[in-house]
Amino acid sequence: MGRRAKYFTLEEKNAALRKQKASYSRTEWGRAARQIQNARAKAKLRGRKRTTGSLSNAKPLPQSLITLAALPLPNSSLFHQACSGSELIDESDVLQWEKPPPYDSPPPPNSPDEDRFTRNLADVMHGRQYRLENETRARYAQIFATANAEVILQDIQAAERTLLGKWNELNDGRQGKSSTIGGRQTQ
Repeated sequence: MGRRAKYFTLEEKNAALRKQKASYSRTEWGRAARQIQNARAKAKLRGRKRTTGSLSNAKPLPQSLITLAALPLPNSSLFHQACSGSELIDESDVLQWEKPPPYDSPPPPNSPDEDRFTRNLADVMHGRQYRLENETRARYAQIFATANAEVILQDIQAAERTLLGKWNELNDGRQGKSSTIGGRQTQ
């Protein structure tokens, strides 16, 4: 035997379901359930609760920095080896290029070998900096997992002030001068 069919067609079944949902949404329980669903969706859309001090309060970045940052990273094997921390690259002499100019070296000769050296050095420095940034990001993720977000925010804001200060020093020193960085012309 079996049960008697409540609905004979799919349209009847769907119409009854719509009617049932409409009547439930008018009840007190239905309204409360919908409010909870809306609150969850809104929280998911907004993401995690943000801390009070954000980087959005910071001064806008200089246009020259934005232009330089928009240049693509190199795609050479030296860049990729420096990114991965490969032992094939000797980074012992690289530390002298970490400090801001002027560098303690004689002016380079204007030759194809010097141009290639400069491009290679720029690729290695970009790769090294990229690797160091990834390590810093991993350290922040570890701190974030174990500590208060305010500590990380203060560290990031301090690093931002330091980097912008260095950039402004370099940019003020280069103002009006044109130079080549890694084979790219900058102003």
